[in-house]
Amino acid sequence: MSGKHALILSTLALTTGAPAAALDGYMSYSSVARTRHSSDVLYRERHVLFYRDGHLSEHTVLYTCRDDSAFARKVLTYPDALVPDFLLEDASNGMREGIRETTDEGPASRGRTVFYRQRSGDPEKSKPVPSVPGLVADAGFDEFVHSQWDSLVSGKALEVRFLLPSRLQDYSFQVQRLRGANLAGIPTEVFRLRLSGIWGWFLPGIDVYYRSSDRVLLRFDGISDLQDAAGNNYTTTIDFPIEERRAATLQAMLEARQTRLAPCRTTPPK
Repeated sequence: MSGKHALILSTLALTTGAPAAALDGYMSYSSVARTRHSSDVLYRERHVLFYRDGHLSEHTVLYTCRDDSAFARKVLTYPDALVPDFLLEDASNGMREGIRETTDEGPASRGRTVFYRQRSGDPEKSKPVPSVPGLVADAGFDEFVHSQWDSLVSGKALEVRFLLPSRLQDYSFQVQRLRGANLAGIPTEVFRLRLSGIWGWFLPGIDVYYRSSDRVLLRFDGISDLQDAAGNNYTTTIDFPIEERRAATLQAMLEARQTRLAPCRTTPPK
């Protein structure tokens, strides 16, 4: 799928998966993105997170090619648990998107801005972040799931306004439990995120699998916010193995933020 509908459905940005239990300090984990219903590896992700006083404070994701070189990065900070500041940049095509604090002087410019650039050389487009009660953006979806867990597990369909940098606006989505599942021997809850209204009947949703015992994300199945050379969003299954989670350091965070980005030397499978 390509075009505006693929962009609309590219919502999670694949940076969820932090444990729900309170902790402090650094942790890391890895994940693998494969072509949906295939074993072909598209790319891998390295996550480094920092918790302060039991709350997620910083999160860096390094996206790596099949030869382990880095081609994209996302850096997030959390002034708002549901709407983090972030910058996603992809060296494959020059795409940049995110949310940032407005730095221009003057009362009219105070606040936060959502921005997007599709390709290198394109002008950046931006707008103020909308003032919408309960707004969710990017990895803030993970906090939304945690905070609404009991309602979701009970089967209640919840409406959420999701801010999409690629469209510079928010859309109404519905989140609902699909089923319980067993994923590699682990009991999980499967939730589906899809557009509300008539488009939700015609466009595929995004399914996320959370471990039932502690609400940790184990799998993402849907459209990625990363694109192939033709500008089409990848459709992926991304697994977040529990055994990949471990303690990390400030140095690991700095290395993830400072690693040079470059286009992959080999083309991922379609």
